[in-house]
Amino acid sequence: MRHFFLDTNAVFDYLGRREPNGAAAVALFQAAYEGKATLYVASLSFSHAFYTLRKQVGVVVAREALRKLARLVRVVAVDEAVVQQALDSTFADVEDAMQYFAATSVPAVEALVTGDPKGFKEGSLSVLSPLEAQAGLA
Repeated sequence: MRHFFLDTNAVFDYLGRREPNGAAAVALFQAAYEGKATLYVASLSFSHAFYTLRKQVGVVVAREALRKLARLVRVVAVDEAVVQQALDSTFADVEDAMQYFAATSVPAVEALVTGDPKGFKEGSLSVLSPLEAQAGLA
């Protein structure tokens, strides 16, 4: 079984079927549903997604989408240690740093999956696009 951490971009690719990564993100979630992969998502991604979704589809639909998402992933806390690591890091973007350090807090995570890899150059964890992660499931 593969273990992937999805940043907020990958979550939006899945929820919004955003291309060019939407189909691959859907395939990752299907693999999680089938027990072929374990997906991890930072707690802060839920607040980011809710903020955006509620404007697009309304509060009720946004909450239901996130309830379904929560059943398919393991939620990783963005706690004091993660925030401090992010603030002390050399990452240009603090939110990317929080995603990265949340990912590294889970020993089983093999790679961080994102549609925007340039934000994670500072880290040593493997960074994959949704398409690359999907290919790794085969």
